[in-house]
Order: sequence, then C-alpha cells, then structure tokens
Amino acid sequence: MNSSLLALFLDKYPDVWLRFMEHMNMTTMAVLLSIAIGVPLGILITRNKTASNIVIGIANLMQSIPCIALLAFSVPFVGIGEKPAIIMVIIYALLPIIKNTYTGISSIDPKLREAAEGIGLSSWQKLIKVEMPLAMPFIMAGIRISTVAAVGTMTIAAFAGAGGLGWFINMGLIGLNIDMVLLGAIPASVLALLIDYMLAKAENLLVPEGLKPAGQIKNDKLEGSVTTNG
Repeated sequence: MNSSLLALFLDKYPDVWLRFMEHMNMTTMAVLLSIAIGVPLGILITRNKTASNIVIGIANLMQSIPCIALLAFSVPFVGIGEKPAIIMVIIYALLPIIKNTYTGISSIDPKLREAAEGIGLSSWQKLIKVEMPLAMPFIMAGIRISTVAAVGTMTIAAFAGAGGLGWFINMGLIGLNIDMVLLGAIPASVLALLIDYMLAKAENLLVPEGLKPAGQIKNDKLEGSVTTNG
C-alpha cells in the first residue's frame, strides 16, 4: 500500500467503514433472497424437464443482460437507491443457485430414492433426509459462486445512488484518482474473501462426512483433535 493510499484511507476511514457496512448489508440481503427463491425453484424444476429448461433458459437470458443496463431498467419501476441494486444482484445470483440445486438433486442415484421410499419415507421426508444432504455440495458451490460474484456486482449500485463501496470506485473514475478507486476495490475484495471463507466453514458443517473429500475429512479430524487437546 503506497503512502498516498494509506493517507487517504486514514483520512476517510469512517466513510470507508460506513460504505463497507452498506455494501455488506445490501449483498447479504440480495444473496439471502436469491437463496430463498433459487433453492426451492431448483428443487421444483427437478420434477419437470420442460419446466427446468424454461426456468434455466430464462435465468441464462437474464444473466446475459449487462449489469448497468439491468440497473437502469429497474430504476423507473422502483426508483433510485438500494432497491434496484438488490434486484439486479438477485437476478444475477439466481442462475448458479438454481442450476446447482437442480444438478445436485437430479444427479442423485435413483436407487437411493427407491431405498428411501422402501423404508416408508414421504416425499417431504425423502427431500429433507436424503436428497438435500446429498445435493448439499452442489448447492453450497452455487451459493458461494453467487455470493462472491454479488460482492463485485454490487459495486455498480453506486450508479443508482445506493452507496456501498462502489461509491469510491465511481468517484475515483470520475476524478481519475486511482487511490480513490482502490479505496473501494480493496475492501470489496476483502469482503468477497471473508464471505467465501465463512461460507466454506458453513459448507463444512452442512455437507455429510461421507461426501467430503478424504483430505478434507482428515483435516477436520486433525483440527478437532488439536482443539480438544488445547
């Protein structure tokens, strides 16, 4: 970090923290809504091939629209501020979540479903106790991809007056000030890495032991042993 950037950071630290929290709050809200929509939708379309083609096709189409165009299109309907930014990120985050959920559920061996039915599990119990745990590595991979991408995409929110770390990037580009651009870009990168790390830990808890790579299981046991001994 050069001296001018460090001086700028120290001078604007309260504002950087405020924008950081705005960015994190908007990203978290958008991703949570994407998960709430995408995971159930991904599960539902596994029941119908035609529906899956239509839903994934629409998600692919929406993601092909440039971010700034989608943001500009939303403004006349919901106004400026956080709403168009959150809508934009939700649309971009949906495809990996829907597609990975669909892939995870669809790739389960039919014999496992038959075994679940054979022991008397209902459709709901089969989903919760068999299908969701087996599909969890795929689902979490989709969520992690969407979340990291959402942190970067949310920087465009500043163009709609939503604030966040993109405000520094926007101001830096307007004033041709590279330090101002970095003042927004570096914290955004740190936030993306932090969220991905937290999701990796969550994935470690949610994914059944038998579905983890052998090396990861060994590391988990080693960490547990060190913690216990400590």
